[in-house]
Amino acid sequence: MMKQGIITAKFGTEPNKELTKEEYSDFIKKVISINEKQKSMPSYVMIDDVKIYKNEYIEAIENVNKFILENGRHPETITIYVKRRRK
Repeated sequence: MMKQGIITAKFGTEPNKELTKEEYSDFIKKVISINEKQKSMPSYVMIDDVKIYKNEYIEAIENVNKFILENGRHPETITIYVKRRRK
């Protein structure tokens, strides 16, 4: 089960995706699996009918890695910030 928050953007609102450690782990496994099959990172991954684009999930991975380095543990929740998109 994933929770949603709403951000306001110039071109409308988009949901952020908040993941638990387990959901994040499953998400990363999905990205790695696609990468191994296609030999490149996927341009997007779907989570609960929300498209998470490459720049968004890479930013989330960087944030998690930074958190682990600074705190010596994994965060309890991970938020993937969905960027505003033109309609």
